[in-house]
Amino acid sequence: MKKIIIILIISLSVYNCKAQIAPLYRANTNMPEGTHYKDLDNDLSQFEGTWKWQRNDSIVTIVFQKKEDVYDSDYNQYEDYLVGEYKFTVGNTVIQDYLSRLDDNTLIGLDHYIAGNTILHKEQQPVCDECAINQRQVFVYYQDPLYEYINSAMVLRHKVENGVEKMNVVFYAFNYYIRPTEESPLENRIPFGNYTFIKQ
Repeated sequence: MKKIIIILIISLSVYNCKAQIAPLYRANTNMPEGTHYKDLDNDLSQFEGTWKWQRNDSIVTIVFQKKEDVYDSDYNQYEDYLVGEYKFTVGNTVIQDYLSRLDDNTLIGLDHYIAGNTILHKEQQPVCDECAINQRQVFVYYQDPLYEYINSAMVLRHKVENGVEKMNVVFYAFNYYIRPTEESPLENRIPFGNYTFIKQ
């Protein structure tokens, strides 16, 4: 009898653990506390690594890492995150360089200047006309620490062309924001727009 009870308890524990794992694209606040939103389909993993965009003498480098089971105290849930930092140079001048922040273990999730895990589908804004019907995109928040008042985001799209991994980025202001003064810039130091990065 004791063996049956122990087996039943173990079975229920395993079932409850499995019930608390959900794919990121189904994330919502209605799931039970303790749910782990996992990158089960590797929507985040495909962006890990170093990416470079260049036009004339302007270069933007972004390095992404995937962080697993980041705790969200607001909902008592765990989520996988894509976090990144970037470097922006024009000619021989470094405009911004935050790549070393990836080595700072005190920064968690949205503490990074690029971070997020929202999975978007083809028809969600910004609409991707050239995307396949089942292709997912990843929405991440972006911050220029000099202009924190600007609500900025990037939507990442992964593709392979002629054996070359590319990351299309739609970089935009995703929400209304108030400038501190009339002279405050309307954009970050990296301008809004569409970018194509090459995997390094």
